[in-house]
Amino acid sequence: MSKRSIVNDLYKSRKRVCTAPSSDINETSEFNDGLNGTSFSAAEIPSDTKVSLLHLKELFPLERFEGRLPVVIVKHQLYSLINDRTAVDKELNTLKLANEIKLFKLGAELDDYCIVFTREYQDHVIKVMSELSISKNICNKFVNTVIKKYTDVCINKDTLMNEFNFTDSEITQLVKASVLTVRDVGNWWVALPNAGIFMKCFLRGRKAIVTMIRKCKYREILQTELEQRKWPKVCKLGLQYHMHEVIGADLIKCIQTTSGLLLRLKDS
Repeated sequence: MSKRSIVNDLYKSRKRVCTAPSSDINETSEFNDGLNGTSFSAAEIPSDTKVSLLHLKELFPLERFEGRLPVVIVKHQLYSLINDRTAVDKELNTLKLANEIKLFKLGAELDDYCIVFTREYQDHVIKVMSELSISKNICNKFVNTVIKKYTDVCINKDTLMNEFNFTDSEITQLVKASVLTVRDVGNWWVALPNAGIFMKCFLRGRKAIVTMIRKCKYREILQTELEQRKWPKVCKLGLQYHMHEVIGADLIKCIQTTSGLLLRLKDS
């Protein structure tokens, strides 16, 4: 059973209606992604990876963070929707080079990346810098260089100073705004301000769902039963968000039974 069908069964998400165009459809024909009402011309139909990103975006409870975070998607969540990880990574790289998305290294606890749509990252950076009273000139320079022209996950001092014309004092301000975090001497991760808030919620939610399943007999539970259990209010990201996460991270094995979908915790 494919992970795509597993996830559809888990969440009963709205059926995707974005389909490949037939030969008799012209380029002005439109398709709806089935997720948020966005329409695409036949020539612009998004890849499976992009459509999956839009689906995962809907699961992020943005209102619970009261403007302190944009929508954050963990890269391996995509693997719960698409089996071909190589294709996912290739399509993500295409989206990154097209500057539609930004990838950020997650905290030291996890060797993975999170994804934020570029426009939402830009809006978030402007908001955070304004709240910290960072100079508009510095903010605009960062937006017009690092955000709009730079696609790597880390950046060095030579690029910042010689290519983008930042001074030492301006780099210090970027670190203060948490849009840069130290990787090593003269190198920084391009970062997501308030990422610590996300990581705290992310790790808390992962622990909650894994603990729920671990406490069950044989460390397994039917999907329907898990959905009926009370989800801790302190785990802001929600059960559906974390279900994609633990499946994509290969922490849970999904088994189809006559009683429904069985979720079994893998041996650590």
